[in-house]
Amino acid sequence: MTEARKLSLVDTRNCPQYKTEAKLFIEDEHPSGLRQLVVQYEGRPEFAAAIPDDWTEQDISDFLLRALDAVGTCPLWEVPERLYGSPVLFRWWAGERPD
Repeated sequence: MTEARKLSLVDTRNCPQYKTEAKLFIEDEHPSGLRQLVVQYEGRPEFAAAIPDDWTEQDISDFLLRALDAVGTCPLWEVPERLYGSPVLFRWWAGERPD
């Protein structure tokens, strides 16, 4: 499935919120035209969020590194959608808000 969708593995981490492993991928060729962060969990549905056009690979890396310190009811990469209703990632801790 990952080859057909052209997903590039970025990281694999323990997801304490869901007590499972999470594999994080970047999908550069999504039909919407936007890059996506795709997270595949063991035993849970897949999660995807759009990556802002102006984010560099370093921005994505910095965002995901912050997840190492994140504690809460959902993983850091799910916060924009679950708490703010945004399908696009943003840095809420730095005062950013969805458009």
